[in-house]
Amino acid sequence: METSLFLEYVRRKMSFEYDEETGELAVKILRALFERNETIPDETLALILGVSAAEIRRALHAMHRVGLVGFVRESTDQYRYEYKWFLNKEFIRKFLVQHINNVASKLMHRLNALSTTTLYICPTCFRGYTLDEAYEYDFRCPRDDTELEQRSRRGSTRQGPGSGQLGRGAPPRASSGSPRRA
Repeated sequence: METSLFLEYVRRKMSFEYDEETGELAVKILRALFERNETIPDETLALILGVSAAEIRRALHAMHRVGLVGFVRESTDQYRYEYKWFLNKEFIRKFLVQHINNVASKLMHRLNALSTTTLYICPTCFRGYTLDEAYEYDFRCPRDDTELEQRSRRGSTRQGPGSGQLGRGAPPRASSGSPRRA
């Protein structure tokens, strides 16, 4: 399972909500839980990671509040409880599904925008600009001052404003004297 995306999310979320140290420790804890794929007592996690049990517990409780990990409470023979921690795989699955859906939605939105919009492309740096942006930059690339080329939906290329268009982005007018009808 590719976990780098999820671990980066955890690091950022925990660092934002708590502190940088908690974010880094959360990633270490999750890696240990991923590798072992079993419930692990907090004291064993402390030994594995070389961190105090108190710090591990603080991070685990913060991770539990967010839903990253779960725990099982088991009684020991000395009337004490031992907490064993595990990954919340349902949370990870939901996170990944949501992330994939967000990416797909953004791609569909971008694809729709590209298929309905005429773009102006710089032939040097290949950056794309909408009609409004091209007009604002006088149909020249703001990075390298190259004249922008119009890309239609079909992929054909025309040079900027002086190539068959009247004015900046205006559609050609009918040659007859009668007014245009929509």
